[in-house]
Amino acid sequence: KRDIEQSHLCLALPGLPLLHPQRFKLDLLNTVLGQGMSSRLFTEIRDRLGLVYSIHSYVDHFLDSGSLTIYAGVDTRNLTTAIKAILEQLNRIKETVPDGELSRARELSKGQLLLRMEDSHNVAGWLGGQETLTKRILTPEEVTAIIDAITAEELKKLAQELIDGKRLRLAVVGPVAEDTPLEKILKL
Repeated sequence: KRDIEQSHLCLALPGLPLLHPQRFKLDLLNTVLGQGMSSRLFTEIRDRLGLVYSIHSYVDHFLDSGSLTIYAGVDTRNLTTAIKAILEQLNRIKETVPDGELSRARELSKGQLLLRMEDSHNVAGWLGGQETLTKRILTPEEVTAIIDAITAEELKKLAQELIDGKRLRLAVVGPVAEDTPLEKILKL
């Protein structure tokens, strides 16, 4: 509990480790879900429903584990409704990823990668990180080919495997009473 203007939430699920063969699929699934202004979370929960000030998702890959995390900044009066709306989007992504969404996510992912390669600091991080952590350096062209080969059906299958209500974790900071019954709504 903090006496601040809004509530900040992180809703997380276990993800995939850095060397997992499906990590690029999770990255692309994350792009569909919560990266950019055309993502599901942004268009549905921020734009259409107006429930949050800010919302996005991100993926972390570590050597032995990983996570998929959704962040939102929300008026505390809308906290429960926003969490339910986020859960609805998690359920929806387990059902389908239309070709249009997949295409936009692919192009955004590839565009972000190629833009990062225009900065020498990012290139050094790209090369050094891969060499140190994976002992194998993938070129941007190899990664874009991997992204292009991912299908909507593969994303749906991965979402069904990873998005499990029993594995959800929620952290909220804001003017929220400690006895607010948020655990009851964490169901998929």
